[in-house]
Amino acid sequence: MYQPNPGDLKVSTQFKLPTYQPDRLCHILLGDYAAVVEAINRMELLRYCERIAWVEPIPTGRNGEYISVMTRRITPLE
Repeated sequence: MYQPNPGDLKVSTQFKLPTYQPDRLCHILLGDYAAVVEAINRMELLRYCERIAWVEPIPTGRNGEYISVMTRRITPLE
């Protein structure tokens, strides 16, 4: 079970989560800036998504941590 770090409670961020939409899948990358950018670039190389589909990595307020989000529409399986 997740136990919040006491320092996490003071974190304020400019980032707002996207509105929930049942026909969409939201990908969230959280980590070091270089790791987040590398993961985005690899997904583009794999043709999973376009680089521009991702929100530019934003600092979370925790030391060295960044977040980026990408939303994709889910196509129903038939």
